[in-house]
Amino acid sequence: MIKKHQIALFFDSGTEPSSPTWKRIKKSTELTLSFNPETEEFDYIADENPTTELTKYAPSLEQPLKMYEDEPDFKFFWEKCYNLPTGTSAKVPMLIVFMFGASGSGPEAEYKAWKVDCMVSFNEMNGVDSELNFELLFGGNIDRGTVTVTGSSPDYVPTFTISTP
Repeated sequence: MIKKHQIALFFDSGTEPSSPTWKRIKKSTELTLSFNPETEEFDYIADENPTTELTKYAPSLEQPLKMYEDEPDFKFFWEKCYNLPTGTSAKVPMLIVFMFGASGSGPEAEYKAWKVDCMVSFNEMNGVDSELNFELLFGGNIDRGTVTVTGSSPDYVPTFTISTP
Protein backbone atom coordinates (compact mmCIF):
# COMPACT_ATOMS: atom_id res chain seq x y z
CA MET A 1 0.00 0.00 0.00
CA ILE A 2 1.29 3.44 -0.92
CA LYS A 3 1.31 5.88 2.01
CA LYS A 4 0.87 9.65 2.08
CA HIS A 5 4.54 10.30 2.85
CA GLN A 6 5.44 8.60 -0.46
CA ILE A 7 3.90 11.43 -2.48
CA ALA A 8 6.05 14.48 -1.86
CA LEU A 9 5.12 18.05 -2.77
CA PHE A 10 7.99 20.50 -3.22
CA PHE A 11 7.79 24.22 -3.99
CA ASP A 12 10.56 26.43 -5.34
CA SER A 13 11.27 28.93 -2.57
CA GLY A 14 14.13 30.55 -4.46
CA THR A 15 14.26 33.61 -6.65
CA GLU A 16 16.35 32.19 -9.49
CA PRO A 17 14.31 30.02 -11.92
CA SER A 18 17.42 28.40 -13.38
CA SER A 19 18.53 27.20 -9.94
CA PRO A 20 15.47 26.16 -7.91
CA THR A 21 15.52 25.91 -4.12
CA TRP A 22 13.11 23.08 -3.41
CA LYS A 23 11.34 22.94 -0.04
CA ARG A 24 8.87 20.24 0.91
CA ILE A 25 5.32 20.94 2.01
CA LYS A 26 5.33 19.02 5.28
CA LYS A 27 2.63 20.42 7.53
CA SER A 28 -0.43 19.97 5.31
CA THR A 29 -3.18 17.70 6.63
CA GLU A 30 -4.46 16.52 3.26
CA LEU A 31 -3.01 15.24 0.01
CA THR A 32 -5.67 14.76 -2.61
CA LEU A 33 -4.61 15.28 -6.21
CA SER A 34 -7.77 16.12 -8.17
CA PHE A 35 -7.43 15.37 -11.87
CA ASN A 36 -10.56 17.33 -12.92
CA PRO A 37 -11.13 15.56 -16.24
CA GLU A 38 -12.80 17.57 -18.97
CA THR A 39 -15.00 15.82 -21.48
CA GLU A 40 -16.88 16.62 -24.65
CA GLU A 41 -19.89 14.82 -26.05
CA PHE A 42 -20.15 13.88 -29.72
CA ASP A 43 -23.22 12.50 -31.46
CA TYR A 44 -21.56 10.60 -34.30
CA ILE A 45 -23.89 9.75 -37.18
CA ALA A 46 -22.84 6.07 -37.24
CA ASP A 47 -23.62 5.56 -33.53
CA GLU A 48 -27.03 5.08 -31.98
CA ASN A 49 -26.05 6.99 -28.82
CA PRO A 50 -23.74 9.93 -28.16
CA THR A 51 -20.09 9.27 -27.23
CA THR A 52 -18.24 11.05 -24.45
CA GLU A 53 -14.60 11.78 -25.22
CA LEU A 54 -12.00 12.76 -22.64
CA THR A 55 -10.35 15.93 -23.92
CA LYS A 56 -7.98 17.06 -21.15
CA TYR A 57 -7.25 17.28 -17.46
CA ALA A 58 -6.97 20.32 -15.18
CA PRO A 59 -5.20 18.92 -12.09
CA SER A 60 -5.23 20.72 -8.77
CA LEU A 61 -4.29 20.15 -5.13
CA GLU A 62 -6.15 21.51 -2.11
CA GLN A 63 -3.77 22.30 0.73
CA PRO A 64 -4.90 22.89 4.32
CA LEU A 65 -1.51 23.93 5.71
CA LYS A 66 -1.08 24.00 9.48
CA MET A 67 0.25 27.36 10.62
CA TYR A 68 3.57 26.73 12.35
CA GLU A 69 5.36 30.06 12.28
CA ASP A 70 8.87 28.56 12.13
CA GLU A 71 8.15 26.06 9.31
CA PRO A 72 9.54 26.95 5.85
CA ASP A 73 6.33 25.86 4.08
CA PHE A 74 4.14 28.15 6.19
CA LYS A 75 6.60 31.06 5.96
CA PHE A 76 6.61 30.88 2.16
CA PHE A 77 2.86 30.55 1.63
CA TRP A 78 1.99 33.06 4.37
CA GLU A 79 4.12 35.68 2.60
CA LYS A 80 2.24 34.93 -0.63
CA CYS A 81 -1.11 35.09 1.18
CA TYR A 82 -0.27 38.34 2.91
CA ASN A 83 0.57 40.00 -0.42
CA LEU A 84 -2.45 38.50 -2.26
CA PRO A 85 -0.62 38.10 -5.59
CA THR A 86 -2.44 37.74 -8.89
CA GLY A 87 -1.35 36.87 -12.41
CA THR A 88 2.20 35.65 -12.84
CA SER A 89 3.07 36.76 -9.29
CA ALA A 90 0.75 34.00 -8.01
CA LYS A 91 2.69 31.27 -9.85
CA VAL A 92 4.90 28.85 -7.95
CA PRO A 93 7.00 26.09 -9.54
CA MET A 94 6.07 22.76 -7.96
CA LEU A 95 7.44 19.23 -8.00
CA ILE A 96 5.13 16.31 -7.32
CA VAL A 97 7.33 13.31 -6.61
CA PHE A 98 5.87 9.81 -6.56
CA MET A 99 8.33 8.18 -4.15
CA PHE A 100 7.39 4.59 -4.84
CA GLY A 101 8.19 2.13 -7.61
CA ALA A 102 11.69 3.55 -8.00
CA SER A 103 14.07 2.46 -10.68
CA GLY A 104 17.34 1.68 -8.94
CA SER A 105 17.96 1.77 -5.23
CA GLY A 106 19.78 3.77 -2.60
CA PRO A 107 21.18 7.15 -3.70
CA GLU A 108 20.69 6.17 -7.36
CA ALA A 109 16.94 5.61 -6.95
CA GLU A 110 14.90 7.55 -9.48
CA TYR A 111 11.26 8.36 -8.79
CA LYS A 112 8.67 9.46 -11.31
CA ALA A 113 7.85 13.14 -10.94
CA TRP A 114 5.95 16.06 -12.41
CA LYS A 115 7.25 19.61 -12.56
CA VAL A 116 4.62 22.27 -13.17
CA ASP A 117 3.94 25.95 -12.56
CA CYS A 118 0.96 26.25 -10.24
CA MET A 119 -1.23 29.23 -9.52
CA VAL A 120 -1.68 29.61 -5.78
CA SER A 121 -5.26 30.53 -4.98
CA PHE A 122 -5.89 31.28 -1.31
CA ASN A 123 -9.28 30.21 0.00
CA GLU A 124 -9.29 30.95 3.73
CA MET A 125 -7.27 31.33 6.88
CA ASN A 126 -8.86 29.42 9.74
CA GLY A 127 -7.49 30.76 13.02
CA VAL A 128 -9.49 28.30 15.13
CA ASP A 129 -7.98 25.27 13.37
CA SER A 130 -4.67 27.07 12.66
CA GLU A 131 -4.88 26.38 8.94
CA LEU A 132 -4.06 28.37 5.83
CA ASN A 133 -6.12 26.86 3.02
CA PHE A 134 -5.11 27.29 -0.59
CA GLU A 135 -5.39 25.53 -3.91
CA LEU A 136 -2.56 24.74 -6.29
CA LEU A 137 -3.97 25.00 -9.81
CA PHE A 138 -1.75 23.35 -12.42
CA GLY A 139 -1.00 25.74 -15.25
CA GLY A 140 0.25 25.01 -18.74
CA ASN A 141 2.28 21.91 -19.40
CA ILE A 142 3.33 19.24 -16.95
CA ASP A 143 6.99 18.32 -17.40
CA ARG A 144 7.33 14.60 -16.79
CA GLY A 145 10.60 13.24 -15.54
CA THR A 146 12.43 11.67 -12.66
CA VAL A 147 13.77 12.84 -9.34
CA THR A 148 16.72 11.65 -7.31
CA VAL A 149 16.94 12.73 -3.69
CA THR A 150 19.67 13.42 -1.19
CA GLY A 151 19.19 13.85 2.52
CA SER A 152 16.74 11.96 4.67
CA SER A 153 12.99 11.97 5.17
CA PRO A 154 11.23 14.35 5.44
CA ASP A 155 13.97 16.81 4.48
CA TYR A 156 14.83 15.39 1.09
CA VAL A 157 16.52 17.59 -1.48
CA PRO A 158 15.23 16.64 -4.95
CA THR A 159 16.97 16.93 -8.29
CA PHE A 160 14.58 16.86 -11.26
CA THR A 161 15.53 15.54 -14.68
CA ILE A 162 13.04 16.04 -17.50
CA SER A 163 12.25 12.96 -19.60
CA THR A 164 12.89 13.10 -23.29
CA PRO A 165 9.98 12.06 -25.52
